[in-house]
Amino acid sequence: MPVASADPVSTVAYTSEDHAHPLKGSASYSAPGDEIAVFESNGVLWIDVQSGLKDLNVELSPPAGETLHTGTYTGARFRGQGDPALAGPGIFVYTGGLVCGDDYADFTIDRLDRSADGKVTDYDGTFVQRCGTPDGPATRGEVHFHA
Repeated sequence: MPVASADPVSTVAYTSEDHAHPLKGSASYSAPGDEIAVFESNGVLWIDVQSGLKDLNVELSPPAGETLHTGTYTGARFRGQGDPALAGPGIFVYTGGLVCGDDYADFTIDRLDRSADGKVTDYDGTFVQRCGTPDGPATRGEVHFHA
C-alpha cells in the first residue's frame, strides 16, 4: 500500500553572521505554528512572517520592466516599499522596526508557481543580504512556501 504523504510545510529560516543588520543570530519559522505568507503585489514578491510578537518581511523585486521568475538575481540593492523599480533587482529586509537602507544582496528563486489568477502557490528560494557594504556580515536565508 502506498504511504500517505504529509502536506508540504512552509518554512522560513535565516542565519546571520556577527554584526549583520537588520537580522541578528538565527531563526526558524514553520507554519501552521507561525504565520507565513508569500504573495506578489505590484511585481514585488513579499515573504511575510508573523510569530508571536516577532515579524519578518523580505521583499524581492526584479529589474525594471521584468517579472520575477526562476533563476539567480545578483547585485540586488535596497528598494524601499513604494519606491520605483530599479535598473537591477531589489531587496527590502525588515524586522522589529529595523531595516537596512544600503543593501547588497543576491537571491535565487528555485521555484515560483502561480495559480490561474496569479496568486503564488509554491515558492522555494534563498537569499544572501549584507548591509552597508558588499563584503559586510551576511544574513543567509531560505524560504519554502506551499499554499
